[in-house]
Amino acid sequence: MKRLATTLATITALSLAGPAWSAARVNVAHFAPFADDLAATAVDIAVNGEIALEGVEYKAFTGYLDFEPGPYTIDVYLAGTFGTADPAISGDFTLTDEVSYTVYAVGNAVTQDLELRALVDDVEAPMDGNLNIRVVHAAPFAADLAATEVSIRTAGGDVVNGLVGVPYNADSGFFEIPAGTYDLKVASNDGVVNYIDPLPAELPAGADVTIFAIGDGVNQPLGIIAFPVGELETRTPVNNSANGWWAVTPADAGIGFILQPMPSQNRLVGTWYQYDAEGNPQFLTFDSCMGAAGTDECPMPGGFDGTMATTALYISDRIGVDADAPVNTVQVGEIAYEILSCDEATATVTLEGSDPVEFSATRLTGPFPCADEE
Repeated sequence: MKRLATTLATITALSLAGPAWSAARVNVAHFAPFADDLAATAVDIAVNGEIALEGVEYKAFTGYLDFEPGPYTIDVYLAGTFGTADPAISGDFTLTDEVSYTVYAVGNAVTQDLELRALVDDVEAPMDGNLNIRVVHAAPFAADLAATEVSIRTAGGDVVNGLVGVPYNADSGFFEIPAGTYDLKVASNDGVVNYIDPLPAELPAGADVTIFAIGDGVNQPLGIIAFPVGELETRTPVNNSANGWWAVTPADAGIGFILQPMPSQNRLVGTWYQYDAEGNPQFLTFDSCMGAAGTDECPMPGGFDGTMATTALYISDRIGVDADAPVNTVQVGEIAYEILSCDEATATVTLEGSDPVEFSATRLTGPFPCADEE
């Protein structure tokens, strides 16, 4: 049993090649995070009373295996316990000729029961330039079903295909999207809390892709398995860790910044403060999702990955609202942030006509605890 580590381009070949079989096909997957040690998740799988797969670990899947049509009993045993202990999970399934299935183990035996579930993988070919995608919530991170509900969103916070309020063990069914590069995430229903944030992935036309959200956040971290690709690399989800006042070191420099992450949009906004040549305070603004000065355009949705952001730096001629005297905002440079830890960051400021200057900073106050302070 090997864990697939192919590239996304492999999907095209797998999904477009015509079937050369005359049987049912079953992809068997282990998405049940019932132990914190990967080796301890190993199971042996019996089909109709005989061991068919041995040593299958969490996150692994077989790819399609041929089965004769008909009824089957699948039993899952902790590795090495077949014949000496009862199965940990059992399920009965009837397979139909020339139909493809995914049978997967889910649950962690604490917040959600261990069980076997089956999906029919067959779907009509998508329109030219599109692909079929399906989202499956297989992450048992809460005991209360309502507490497991999630939304599927773009990095900029837009809901994908109406997928809000998706509970554990629900699946979206296949739906079509245009081929392209997608930066998606799994978030709370309101989008404020990000749970899983995979790196952008290129999805090719003609593919049939199933996205499984997995893990329980205790035994195994939350993550994404894309079938038939494999595990997707994730980044730390954007949260409010960086929020607060930061002072450039040494503190008596009188320079600093205020960071306000917007997790729902993977966005960073705030203020940079400094003094001009005459010793007057200046307050400059930045927004990782801001276009040209004075516009609401967002050419790069998000712009903040929780650690780094590069954005234009703006100054306005005044603060306040006056219909007869609009605020004039102009770009005066660029600023790049890198959050190194809960209390350490760097900011590289490049003002027009000047060389870049890198500042080190420490966090003075923050309304939200940092990740390692919780």
